[in-house]
Amino acid sequence: MKNRNARITIRASTEHIAKLNQLSADLQISKTALLKKIIDDGFGQTVEIINSELLAAFVKIDKMLDSIGNNINQMARKVNSGSEFTEQDRKTLEAVSSRFETLSDLIANKTRKAVIKKRGSK
Repeated sequence: MKNRNARITIRASTEHIAKLNQLSADLQISKTALLKKIIDDGFGQTVEIINSELLAAFVKIDKMLDSIGNNINQMARKVNSGSEFTEQDRKTLEAVSSRFETLSDLIANKTRKAVIKKRGSK
């Protein structure tokens, strides 16, 4: 898939071109990258989060994941350099595990499913 010498041209309405440009800008990727993503990944949907509580939860989740990833990378570097895994490392790993459980609980509590049925269905 590295041969990128083929070029495509499409005809589209002004409105469709504007939508493509806007989606590309919103996702901060080129139009080429956007179209390749659609082709490779299929037709997903981009969702804008406007619920401030949900947005705050996602920000908190992102910070927790960054912290967890940082701790794991530090431990991996230490072990890969030949250093011994110490009692302090074990405690750090337990703290990371605890943060991950807290994160899982946060996600579970923020994820509520609602089933919307068609009229007349049981």
